[in-house]
Amino acid sequence: MCDVESEPEPAPAAAAADCEEAPGDVGTTRLPDLSPDGWPIYPSVTERYFTTYVTSNHQALHVHSNGICLLGLAPSHPLLAPGAARITGVAFRDHDAKNLLANEVRGKRKSGAVFVLPRDLVASVTTEAGGDPLPLWACVRANVIEVNRRLIEEPELLGSAGGRGWLPGV
Repeated sequence: MCDVESEPEPAPAAAAADCEEAPGDVGTTRLPDLSPDGWPIYPSVTERYFTTYVTSNHQALHVHSNGICLLGLAPSHPLLAPGAARITGVAFRDHDAKNLLANEVRGKRKSGAVFVLPRDLVASVTTEAGGDPLPLWACVRANVIEVNRRLIEEPELLGSAGGRGWLPGV
C-alpha cells in the first residue's frame, strides 16, 4: 500500500463544471473544420489512411497498413518550392526490361509486376525552364503494381494535394 496522500476526487457535478470543451468538439468526437461557404473540410485519403515517410531526395513514400505504397513528391521537393518552374511533363521508365508503361499485373500474387530497387529510375520530370529532366527514384524495393497514367496528360498533378499526384503504386 502506498503512503502518499492524494486529494479526494471532485464530485461528479463539480467535475462537469470544471470541464470545458474545445470549440468544434462534442464529447470525444472532433468535428471537421468548415470552409468559408459552410461545407466540412475532411482530410484527403492519403492523410487519413497512409503513413508518410520523406526520403533524403525529397520524395514522399505513403505506406498503407496493407503494404501498398504510393510514391510521390514531398512538399519540400525543389519542384514544389514557391517560384519554381512549372512541371510540363512526366515520362515513366520505358527504355529497358523494366518498362513501367507495359506493366500488366495479374492475379493474387501480382505476376507480371516490374520489380524495382531503391536506386532504380521510375520517372523523369521536365519543367518549363528546360534543361535536363529531373530523375525520380523508386526509393523502395518492391513490385510496381500500377502507374499513374494521368500524369502523362496532366503533369501538374504531380505535386498536388489530395493524393492524386502519386507516381507508381508499389
